[in-house]
Amino acid sequence: MATLYVRDLSDEAVDELKVRAARNRQSLQAYARELLEREARTPTLADVIDRIETGATARLSTDEVLADIDAGRRGE
Repeated sequence: MATLYVRDLSDEAVDELKVRAARNRQSLQAYARELLEREARTPTLADVIDRIETGATARLSTDEVLADIDAGRRGE
């Protein structure tokens, strides 16, 4: 497990993080660790878009899409 030091964090930010940690009944260290772990698990927007594009298998033409929309409007 790695150790991370954060330098030059404003006093205001530290104070706010302490308040939030206390509200969650956590130490500042535990609260910050949880925030960083959650951020590391969250995929970036680019990753999500890539997964969607990679997983997309529909190959429909514009005419097919428009025909399906029209059919839906007609209740077919």
